Amino acid sequence: ALAEGKSIKKRYAVFDFKGRLVELKGFEMKRRGELKLVKLFQEEIFSRFLGGSTLEECYACVASVANRWLDVLDTRGIDLTEDELLELLMDSTTMSKSIEAYEGQRSTAITTAKRLNQFLGGDVLKYGKLSCTFVIGKKPEGVPVS
Repeated sequence: ALAEGKSIKKRYAVFDFKGRLVELKGFEMKRRGELKLVKLFQEEIFSRFLGGSTLEECYACVASVANRWLDVLDTRGIDLTEDELLELLMDSTTMSKSIEAYEGQRSTAITTAKRLNQFLGGDVLKYGKLSCTFVIGKKPEGVPVS
């Protein structure tokens, strides 16, 4: 780490001599609970790291991917269908235990489950095995997501 006493996460990608990604450490595309938008961006960008025969050409290949995804964000997905846009911003998880088992923990999945229970009422969270699909959004402003 650059600062004393602070640790940083290990992040690296290893390619074999055929240009295949053989090892990946610390990136969102391997993790559960990350937006599909982030996973797709990383998948696409890693496939372009070996593009070009010079460093500048490599940067140009990677930049083209980054610029395309930046355009999606800047235009708020204007060129996508509503379903395609929601797919990029959704995440889903399955809660296998009752909500009481998650006491003291915080996550977007737990918050989604609690809000779903408030909306539906009853014993939705009592027995576990709840599948939550949610969209990460800005609204309502000032309300925590976890």
